[in-house]
Amino acid sequence: MFNELFYQKVQRSRMGFFIFILVILLFHTGITFTFVIPGLKGFTWSQLLLALLMYFICANIFVGLYTKRAWLVFIITLLLGYLGMGWRIWLEWGEYTLAEYLHQAILIFYPMVIALLITGTYSIIDFSRNRKNDGIDS
Repeated sequence: MFNELFYQKVQRSRMGFFIFILVILLFHTGITFTFVIPGLKGFTWSQLLLALLMYFICANIFVGLYTKRAWLVFIITLLLGYLGMGWRIWLEWGEYTLAEYLHQAILIFYPMVIALLITGTYSIIDFSRNRKNDGIDS
């Protein structure tokens, strides 16, 4: 829910913002999946709030990059989420502390939850932005 000036900046430097999203989602999903799942060892509220803030920022950047393309946002976010988790698991393969997080439910559903969260936020922001631009909300 940033202002139009922000979305114009995103439009002017699309590749830079796309690389920013790529880095944030790739590294952030890889790093935080051991800290943001309630009930598992290592969970902290501060990491959960930081992750939600980063996903909100990514959704806002996606609004500036792609208008009315929720499926594209979902696919990009899902792929980057799986790549980020795979990268982290590959780097720490064999570590005893990572064994708690290698359940199929976590490996399958965590990137899906991230993709749904970002896509849902994107859809709400895009809908309100288009509604405001169409003059309905004057």
